[in-house]
Amino acid sequence: MIEKIGTLIQANQTFLITTHIDPDGDALGSAFSLYWALKSLGKSPSVYLKDKVPYRYEFLPGPENVLHEIPSDTYDAIVVVDCGSLFRVGEGHEKLKEKGALVNIDHHNTSEAFGAFNLIEEGASSTAEILYRVFRSLKLAMTPEMAVNIYTAIFTDTGSFRYENTTSSAFLICEEMTRHGVKPAYVSQMVHENHPKERFLLLGLVFSSMETYYGGRVAVVHVTKEMFKSTNTTSEYTDGFVEYIREIRGVEAAVLLREIGDCKFKASMRSKGRVDVAAVGSRFGGGGHKNAAGCVLEGTLEEVKNKIKEAFYKEFT
Repeated sequence: MIEKIGTLIQANQTFLITTHIDPDGDALGSAFSLYWALKSLGKSPSVYLKDKVPYRYEFLPGPENVLHEIPSDTYDAIVVVDCGSLFRVGEGHEKLKEKGALVNIDHHNTSEAFGAFNLIEEGASSTAEILYRVFRSLKLAMTPEMAVNIYTAIFTDTGSFRYENTTSSAFLICEEMTRHGVKPAYVSQMVHENHPKERFLLLGLVFSSMETYYGGRVAVVHVTKEMFKSTNTTSEYTDGFVEYIREIRGVEAAVLLREIGDCKFKASMRSKGRVDVAAVGSRFGGGGHKNAAGCVLEGTLEEVKNKIKEAFYKEFT
C-alpha cells in the first residue's frame, strides 16, 4: 500500500490534508510533515483542521494559512492522517467524501478502513512513522520542517519514549531527524515546559476530583465547563492530564472525563501493562490503542462515572 500511495502522490497535484478534532502531536506532526513533503514535490497541498493548533504545538512549522472551514474546492485526494474513524475529523466530515479520493493513513488498532486507499499499520509507534516510510519510498530529501514534525509526532505519541509503542524503529527515525537539524531539548521544552500558569490552576482542581475503584487500580478524574470558566482555560489545557493520573503508584488505568456538552463527556483513558482501554472504549463507540484510547459517553457526571466503573469490571475481577 505504501507504493500505491506513493504512486497516487506522484500522479496528482492537489491535496487536502486533515486529521482528528482536538489534534495531538502525532496528528499535527503527521499533517504538517506531509504538507512539507508535498510542497517539496511541487504539489499544491492545503491543511484543514476543525480546531485551532493547541498552544503547546504552535512551534511546529506548518502552512502559513491553516483552513478551519471545509473548503468548497475539490481535490485530487483527501489525505486523513491519525484518525481511526472519519467522523473524528469533526462536524461536516461527510462532505470530504465528495471532494476527492479518500486516503486513510493511521496506526490505531481500532481504525476503520474508510478510505479508497487505507494504509494502516498497527505496529507503528505513530502515524508519522508510517509517513516517514512513505517519504522514503518517494526518495524525498528530508527538510528541517519535515524533520521536526516527524520527531515531535513520535516523541509525543510514545509518551516521550515511555510507552510500550516505543520501538527500535521509533528511536532510529528520531535519531535520523536529529541529523536533519532537530534539537531534542528544544522539542521537549516546547512540549513539556512551556505552559501558562492557568493550566496548573486547572490541574489542581482536576486532581482534587479523583476517585478510585477496584482497590485503587482505576483512577477517574473529571473536568467540567465550570472548572474551565473558573480558571480561564479551555480543553487544550487538559492535554497530558490523564498521563499524570496514570503515574500514581498502583493505578493500572486512568480516566479523564471532560464535559463537552449537556450530559455528554469525552473519556480519555490510559493504562499500564495488560489493561486494554481500547476494548473498554469500543463498548461506547470509541477506540484507540491497548494502552491509550478514548470514547464519548452520555449521561450526568455520576452516571458516566458508573458506566466507566462497570466497563472496567471485566478487567479487574
